[in-house]
Amino acid sequence: MFVFFAGLAISTIYGGFATALIWHLEGESESMKFFAAYTSNFKTIISLGLILGTALVVLYVQKDIPTMIKTVFTKEQLDDTKYFTHQRHFWSLRKTILFAAQVTVVAFLIFRYCRFPLSGTGEILMMIAVCAEYAFASFVGRKLRYAAMMIHSLSDVRITRNLFRHRELDSINWYVNVASTLTIIFVYVHVMFYYKGPFAYDTMFQQSVRIFLILPAIMATPVLLIFNFYPREVLRKLYSKSIDFEIEILKRKLRSENFNAYEKRAHLVEFKKMSRDELRYSLQLALTDLPFGITILAMVIQTLMK
Repeated sequence: MFVFFAGLAISTIYGGFATALIWHLEGESESMKFFAAYTSNFKTIISLGLILGTALVVLYVQKDIPTMIKTVFTKEQLDDTKYFTHQRHFWSLRKTILFAAQVTVVAFLIFRYCRFPLSGTGEILMMIAVCAEYAFASFVGRKLRYAAMMIHSLSDVRITRNLFRHRELDSINWYVNVASTLTIIFVYVHVMFYYKGPFAYDTMFQQSVRIFLILPAIMATPVLLIFNFYPREVLRKLYSKSIDFEIEILKRKLRSENFNAYEKRAHLVEFKKMSRDELRYSLQLALTDLPFGITILAMVIQTLMK
């Protein structure tokens, strides 16, 4: 929580610094116009704080999934999958910067043609803030995408012990829930605040460029929906393999026990049913999870209908 709130604090500090700078360079009137735009008209102080806080959280915990996977699985097991390929993309600083630069250019073009109702330094500082939102969002989105790809690569891993007994992969759910929920909240806030914001729309495209303000929602929807729900299926598959592995061990143990065939079969059936029921209960998709998955879709539809 401290890391997340640090993002909100930095956004507040940026707004205060920018207001003071404009006051010094252009006077009180222009600084107050910027302050109103940053805090109330476009609520950039909130959306920038949200995505910066989310990016800091992702940066802080990004090592958790690779560390957990390397703890649970051996290199030989992972060599049979595409895990290391996705891991290289996950950690690539060059590709992260390149993708952020591309998204920043898109943001600059969108907001340049929407145009903030400010002049001089105020407009420049608002452009810096909103382009930073897109850059941080690209960082988060890219990390979520390749984290999902690393998790996906585990589907074909060879199981050599019972991972379900101590829930060795359950921390994946924590990362998924926190990262996807914070990102969904940011995307919703960002799109609604800017779509309703009082842009000048005085360029040659006028209000026709307004439709591009929902671009973050369109880009984020498939990534977040997949990342929020698919890892559960990967865990289900891995834990199911673990249960099958444990059943084979139990079969071998029962061969040396002094039980008749009926008792051995009943014991296996009971163990299998108990394990499958526990797995289904622990990974079931609760109804309370659904709103997080459909928030962005509802937001896009609501925005377009207006």
